[in-house]
Parts: sequence; C-alpha cells; structure tokens
Amino acid sequence: MSSDNEDKSDRFGTVKVGFGAGLVAGCALFSSFLSIDQQLNIPHGTFYKTIGIPMGVEGFGAVLIGLMMHITVAALIGIAYNLSASYWRTFRIITIPKGILTGAVTGAIVFSLAFLPLHTLVMMPLLENALESSDTLINILPKEKEALLTLIQGNDFVLWYSAFLHVLFGAVLGLMSGFILHDRYRNVTRIRSFW
Repeated sequence: MSSDNEDKSDRFGTVKVGFGAGLVAGCALFSSFLSIDQQLNIPHGTFYKTIGIPMGVEGFGAVLIGLMMHITVAALIGIAYNLSASYWRTFRIITIPKGILTGAVTGAIVFSLAFLPLHTLVMMPLLENALESSDTLINILPKEKEALLTLIQGNDFVLWYSAFLHVLFGAVLGLMSGFILHDRYRNVTRIRSFW
C-alpha cells in the first residue's frame, strides 16, 4: 500500500517539476518570441496576435491570449517531457547535460509535430481569412493589418526562427529539469558520467 502512495507522490512530484520547468523555460523565451516582431520591423506583440485574432480577439487582448496560450503550452510540454523521461530509463534526466540534450530533442519534436502543422495548416489560413474578410466580427486597424500582412509575408523567417527557439526552449527545459531532479538521481550509476 505504501508503494502505491510513493508512486503517486513521485508522479505528482514529476508533474510539479515539469510544470515549473516548463513555466521557467516559457518565460525565459518570452522576449525571444517578441524579437520576431523586431526582426521583421513590426510592432511588438504582432506574432502573438496570430493566435488571438483567429480566436476572435482583437488588439491587446489578442496579444494576451497568445501569451497565455504560449505559457500554458510550455507548462504542458514540461509536464509531458518530465513524465516521459521518468517512465523510460534511457531518457531519465540523471545529469544536467543529458537533460539539455533530451530537452533540445524534445523542442525539435514539438516544433515539427505540433507547432509547424498548427502554424502552417491552421493559424495562418485562419489569420489570412480574418484579414481578407470584410464581414469579420473583429475590428483590425489598418496599421495592425499591415503588420500582420508583413508577418505573413515573412513566414519563412518566422518558421526558421521558431525552430531555433523551440530547440532553445527544450534545452532550457532540460537544464531546469536537470537542476531540479539532481538530488533524485544522485545515486544512479552513470555510463561515462552522462548517460
């Protein structure tokens, strides 16, 4: 009976570690995602509006929706990453360098399997429809529309930069998880002090 309680406690601890590490990594890269706007010479927050506007929110509310979705998904990725690493012995985050490596791989996987299809097949078409449609329920100002069109035209840059930032997010996630989980795996024998 106590083993069952220990398993639940250990799982809950892993979820807390993933949640915290995901939040830290998501917040650490918040300004980097804002730099997409700066690199394309458009107002700050325009990238986050690509999430909010298709959801029917305009202005600063669209930026807040985009930011909240970004932070929420970062926490969920952190939880999934830590739970997965705790179940498969090969991927356990027993050292910080291993955490960074597996985190970077996780970031690349998240980019290719989640961000790329969602951005390309869902968000961009919805945004283009919102910009082209004159009978839309949201009011997009001409300056805002121009910035969003610039973002759509620079979509190749956005994708490359986002790929880099997702890998960086994963590396920070693995680093933070490695820091937090260091004591848990202190007595685990390591192969060449890494694996």
